[in-house]
Amino acid sequence: MGECWSSSGDDFILNRSSHREFLHCLLSGFRYSILRYNHFVSKQAGLYIHIPFCARKCAYCNFNTTDFFDDLADNYIRALETEIVFWGARLVEELSKKLSIDTIYFGGGTPSIVEAGQLARIIAACQSAFDVSRDAEITVEINPSTFSRQKIEGWRDAGINRASVGVQSFLDRELVSLSRTHTAADARQTVDALREAGFANISLDLIAGLPHQTLKDWEFNLCEALRLRPEHLSLYLLEIKEGTQLYAEIKRNRQPRPDDDLAAEMYRMISKATGGEGYEHYEISNFALDHLRSRHNMKYWTDAPFYGMGCGAHSYDGRARWVNILRTESYIDSIAGNGFAIGERRELSLEDRASEALFMGLRLREGIDLAAFRREFSIDVADRYRDELENLAEAGLVEMRDDRLRLTLEGMLLSNEVFVNFV
Repeated sequence: MGECWSSSGDDFILNRSSHREFLHCLLSGFRYSILRYNHFVSKQAGLYIHIPFCARKCAYCNFNTTDFFDDLADNYIRALETEIVFWGARLVEELSKKLSIDTIYFGGGTPSIVEAGQLARIIAACQSAFDVSRDAEITVEINPSTFSRQKIEGWRDAGINRASVGVQSFLDRELVSLSRTHTAADARQTVDALREAGFANISLDLIAGLPHQTLKDWEFNLCEALRLRPEHLSLYLLEIKEGTQLYAEIKRNRQPRPDDDLAAEMYRMISKATGGEGYEHYEISNFALDHLRSRHNMKYWTDAPFYGMGCGAHSYDGRARWVNILRTESYIDSIAGNGFAIGERRELSLEDRASEALFMGLRLREGIDLAAFRREFSIDVADRYRDELENLAEAGLVEMRDDRLRLTLEGMLLSNEVFVNFV
């Protein structure tokens, strides 16, 4: 089946087909997916809800964001409700029952910038359109400058049971350099308030390898995070993305380029410190206490289906990947006219899926079960990539035993260099 649509800039274009023909093409994809439904029975789907609004763009951020205005946010929330209803109905039509969902993730942007009641409306729409399990993990990303105790109570009442706090640093001078709108004190107060409200699953995000950041600075940040004892930590090495403010500053020599060797030391410090405190290093940048992994993010790494709602949100159903229109206003217009807002869709061959499953699965500390991979994709990884794996093993980046392939700690540090061998 050929492409039924394409995107050009921010505009949604139906080419070579009418609106009715587009829906026929879309539903044909679901009919193919239903043939693979048994494959996904043990991999329940997740929902990603994109809230694009921010008070200010962070210096390192290349995510799809827009400025916050009350009227725009109101229109956007209504559009999200409409899109959720659309996808719920389409999937019921194909599966003859509501799609089972066990995670809902509010990402952004800054989901905590909108009112708790607006997030509650979206959750209610999800519960109406999908079969949301009673023990679903429902996560909201929080910027500490936008939280309030009233919002936290509203999140709890709406069913949100996991909070991901974008701390990034516990040093105010680093937060200023990143254009963050909160202080270190705000971050600590946010965690305290979440605990007081009964949140028992809190994740903190921090970034290592910042310009001017010393090993001592990072050790302080890491110790402060561990002192708060969150159930989950996402500890990222800074990536300089083209189009960001930080990229421009480095290119103009206004900021130093981060030191790769220093960043490597920071990464090794992360692994040692978190392990010493009982955290499971389960993915390249993610660490969990008491097996409280991010159930939603695990879907990305284990070939499970997920459906993205909102501008720029991505989806995967086992057969294809698609992404919604980026521009917020254009997304709202498309939803109003069609019920959906797909900007681009790519059909996946078996080879595409195998390649993606290989390097996504390798992100996990346990790596790839090679026997299961052979059954799913009819590919013997050890045979197909024999030369590449030998070179990577000699370099100390991968290891293979008990019919399982996984990255070493150094391989996780240099994961991009490993993954290019499988693309």
